[in-house]
Amino acid sequence: MMTTFVERPNGCLSPVLLDPVLDDPESTRDMAQKNGPYFMPARYLVSDASAESAGDNSKQRNVEVPDYLIGPTWRGDWAVGARPLVDGVDHILEHQGFAEAARTICDAEVVVPEQVYVNLSTPMPGQGFSHTDLPEFIGIDRANAPGWLLQAMGASRLFEDARITILTAVAWFYQGERGFFRYWPNGRDADSIRHEDMWNTAVVGDNDYMHHQVERIGPAGVQKPDGLTIDSLLDYDGERWIVQEDGQTLLDYGDDEVRLSVSWKAKIYADEATRQAADAGHGKLDLEEVVARLADALGEPRPDSLQTALADVGFRNQLAARWSGYQAG
Repeated sequence: MMTTFVERPNGCLSPVLLDPVLDDPESTRDMAQKNGPYFMPARYLVSDASAESAGDNSKQRNVEVPDYLIGPTWRGDWAVGARPLVDGVDHILEHQGFAEAARTICDAEVVVPEQVYVNLSTPMPGQGFSHTDLPEFIGIDRANAPGWLLQAMGASRLFEDARITILTAVAWFYQGERGFFRYWPNGRDADSIRHEDMWNTAVVGDNDYMHHQVERIGPAGVQKPDGLTIDSLLDYDGERWIVQEDGQTLLDYGDDEVRLSVSWKAKIYADEATRQAADAGHGKLDLEEVVARLADALGEPRPDSLQTALADVGFRNQLAARWSGYQAG
């Protein structure tokens, strides 16, 4: 079962723009300064632990990570599973404008806000890729599955009957140079749209299906800083944003140089009966079944155990090569 019954003839649903988003947008930057340190989201794609635990600060330096996934973007979770993790996030988690836009996009009755996270980016060239977000499924989600497995499940389209519809609002609180948001509302092969107003605006969209991308942040010619690893952290020291590793400061930036976006995610259900069925686990998947079906689709032997599969870097790389949420260009 899908939790909504909308068609996606262009590959994704049409987004809705909101302007303004908050009555006091400056407060969001204040919250960001108070709630570091922030981790690299690439950690979702290289750990055998659940996506929800990606920011636990465990060292990943011995894990092979593609260079394009190494910053300079950092993430922090502000609400998970509808549970606030930082003070002051309630007005974002419960934002009625986001919920109403999501309800309209999906022609659905039930919107359940689940997650709020922030992305902070320092000056960098434009991302050389677009991506879609990590999906969730009945029985398989960020709490019990690693991000790379969720990505393969979504991109493969093998598990759509158990997929949970999730819509995302991305709001920006940045007044520095550029940092535009590009998205493909009619499919990755169609024309894209550039959203340029990065202060207190939002795009509510089907980001688990709709490709999107961050353009250059900062002046022309800016380059990604050297020396970053997947373990590099970003924090605010009261005066400047600092990039740290093992307690050592590698770089520092003024507040106006750091691009801040806030993402709100909600699960969407056609009606209350559909929500109750999903919550009861009707049609749910389990991890052993998922791993077996993915191995079959790859034409590979089924792993001996779930633990073997999740720890197998070769299996992870095969999935990423076949079913990636990233697309160059």
